[in-house]
Amino acid sequence: MNIQNDRRGLVKSLHYISGVTLSVFIAFHLLNHLFALDGPEKHIQIMDQFRLVYRHPVVETLLLLVVLFQIVTGIRLIYKRDAQTIAEKIQVYSGLYLSFFLIAHIGAVLSGRYIEHLDTNFYFAAAGLNYYPATFIFIPYYFLAVASISLHVSAIHYLKTGSKGTAVGIAVIGIVASFIIILAFTDSFKWLDMPLPYEQFIRVLI
Repeated sequence: MNIQNDRRGLVKSLHYISGVTLSVFIAFHLLNHLFALDGPEKHIQIMDQFRLVYRHPVVETLLLLVVLFQIVTGIRLIYKRDAQTIAEKIQVYSGLYLSFFLIAHIGAVLSGRYIEHLDTNFYFAAAGLNYYPATFIFIPYYFLAVASISLHVSAIHYLKTGSKGTAVGIAVIGIVASFIIILAFTDSFKWLDMPLPYEQFIRVLI
């Protein structure tokens, strides 16, 4: 029993450390998305700067390994955990959605880059948000992704510190940011025209 507890404790510690690492990347990624409020060109300009770091082969490989580790260990921890409190349930369900989203999103990005030969920039992410009927899938898909990140971090913060006010603040900021990003990527639901390769890509899917 002690050996099992030690192993679980080690997995939890490594899951937390890898989660912090991934959170740093996600924070910069979401900051990049907020620059879309100033238009697609600004978003792409900032993305090009960030890519100098996270598109480096070593950094990108490490990030992919961190994501894989997060998903595997997260599902393992959920499987062996009986969530009782609301915070624990929020942590579990938000973690499950994040696992789904990370698998789907990274798979789509890698497919776009290496199979479709598209630059997976602003337009790659925005295409599904701006064309009917894909909007009905991609708007909740992206909104829930950003919201789940903040809810997951919020729940962890509350479980570790007991600070309800800060936890609620983290959740609210994340949900508001999610809505703002959707507004930025759809021109406040006035809808954006995509360059032809991206329009063709999304129309084939729908």
